[in-house]
Amino acid sequence: MKLFACSKCGSSDYIECNGQRICAYCRSTYTMQTDDFLPSSSTVALDDDVSILLQKCRADPANARRYAGLILDIDPGNAEAREYLR
Repeated sequence: MKLFACSKCGSSDYIECNGQRICAYCRSTYTMQTDDFLPSSSTVALDDDVSILLQKCRADPANARRYAGLILDIDPGNAEAREYLR
């Protein structure tokens, strides 16, 4: 569903009823479009997070084990992070 904001008050809090959206604050009514019902797709890239945590492992050896555990939560097959657990 697309992000919807009321054009009169700017609220994104609304109630869906009988094919219409009703703003929860100012009670403005909007007709829902067919593309409002289509699910949107998204992707999450975690490569940057893993590389940042690996840099922290190298820079802070005292806490490397902790950072390696976080990396393995994201990427269980990460060989470099496993090395810090030894």
